[in-house]
Amino acid sequence: MEYFLVFLLGIALAVVVLFVTRPALFTRSSEDYTLFETMFDDAMEELERRQQEFIEDIQARHNALLELQAKLNTAIAPDRARSPKVLAVLELAQQEDDINVIAKQLGLGVGEVELILELNKEWEMLAESE
Repeated sequence: MEYFLVFLLGIALAVVVLFVTRPALFTRSSEDYTLFETMFDDAMEELERRQQEFIEDIQARHNALLELQAKLNTAIAPDRARSPKVLAVLELAQQEDDINVIAKQLGLGVGEVELILELNKEWEMLAESE
């Protein structure tokens, strides 16, 4: 038992001597943290740069889609505007709320009038989103 206590006392003394003579062994150097901070800052800058590139790419694609939508709208609009049936239904729909009355006045089916009005609503939503 005495040898064990002497052994522990020797280890404790060695640790104290090491702590007094070389305290850097028991502390972390700030160089490790500065290197990590530099690496972290570089990584964040790279992520921000890539994020900006993605945003610009998304915006460019969005603009291209809006241009395509505008081309489609102008390509489809003349055909839609030439139909006297569609124009008559839309004109009566502005004056009259009842689909049955519109269908009876124009001699069309109720389903056909509903379809024309529904397609016109979708067309107006597309035109508003430009």
